Amino acid sequence: MTAFLVRRLVAGVLTLFAIATISFAVCRFAPGSPFTSEKNVPAEVRRNLERKYGFDRPLVVQYGIMMSRYVRGDLGESFQYRGREVGELVWPGFAVSARLGAVAFVIAMFFGLALGVTASKWQNQGPDYAAMSTATLGICVPNFLLGPLLVLVFHVWLTWFDPTGWPENWWTWAELKKLVLPACTLAFAHIAYVSRLTRAGMLDVLHKDFIRTARAKGLSEWSVFLKHGLKNGVTPALTYAGPMAAYIITGSVVVEKIFAIPGLGTHFVNSALNRDYSILMGSILIYSSLVIFFNLLVDLMYAVLDPRVRMN
Repeated sequence: MTAFLVRRLVAGVLTLFAIATISFAVCRFAPGSPFTSEKNVPAEVRRNLERKYGFDRPLVVQYGIMMSRYVRGDLGESFQYRGREVGELVWPGFAVSARLGAVAFVIAMFFGLALGVTASKWQNQGPDYAAMSTATLGICVPNFLLGPLLVLVFHVWLTWFDPTGWPENWWTWAELKKLVLPACTLAFAHIAYVSRLTRAGMLDVLHKDFIRTARAKGLSEWSVFLKHGLKNGVTPALTYAGPMAAYIITGSVVVEKIFAIPGLGTHFVNSALNRDYSILMGSILIYSSLVIFFNLLVDLMYAVLDPRVRMN
C-alpha cells in the first residue's frame, strides 16, 4: 500500500508539472497579452507594466519564475486586480463552488445509485424503463435549459424555492432554499450517468457464479441482491465518482451564471476573457489537483469494496 501511494503521489506531481507547462505555453503563445485590452494606455506605461510582471524577460526565465513560485505554494498576483494575490481571489470562489458541489455530489450519488439499483432489480419492466428514461433525459437536457425550467416550475409557478443568491446562513430553511435549484441543476446530468453505470454493473454482477452460489445456499433474493450484488455492482459508478466530484466541486460556469453564485467557475471564465494568466493558471491547477486526488481516493476505495484488488 505504501509503495502504491508513493508511486501515485509521484505520478500526480509529474502530471501537475506537465499541466502547468502546457498551460503556460498555451497562455504565452496565444495572441495578445494581459495589457492589450487596456484602453488608451501609452506605450511607455504598457512597457512598465510588462517589466513589473516580467513579460519583458525570455520565456524560459518567465517559466522558471512561475514554477518556482508554484513550488512554494504561491499562485502569484492578478494582472486584472493589480496588487491582489490570486489566492485571495480564487479561494473564496473555490469555497463557494466546493459547498455547492458537495451538495450536488450527494444528490447525484444518492439518486443515481437508487435509480440504477431499481432498474437492475426490475430489468425490462416498468421501473427499469422509467429510471432509464429519466437518465436519458438527464443526459440530453443541458444545464442552460434545465436551470431556467426549474426556476419556472419551482419558483414562478409553485413558489417553493428561491432561485438566486447564495445562502448566508446554512441553518435556516429560508436560506437553504437558495441552494436546492442550483444543486439539482448541477447534479441532474450526473444522476443520469451514475444510474446507467450502476445498472450495467449490477446486471453484470448478478450473473456471476458467486451470486448463483449464494442463491443455491438458500439466501433470500433481497439478501443476495443487497449484500452480495450491490457491493460489487457499484464499482463502475465509483470509477466515475472521482472525476465527477472534481468537476462538480470546481463549479459549473453555466449554473453559477444562471443562479448568480460567486464560485470558481466565474473567476475562470473572466480570467480567460481578460487574459489574466495568473488566475487562469491557478484555477487550472486547482481543478487538476482535485482530479488527481479524487482518482487516487477511488483507487483506494477499490481495495475496500473489492478484496480481489491489491495495492502493490
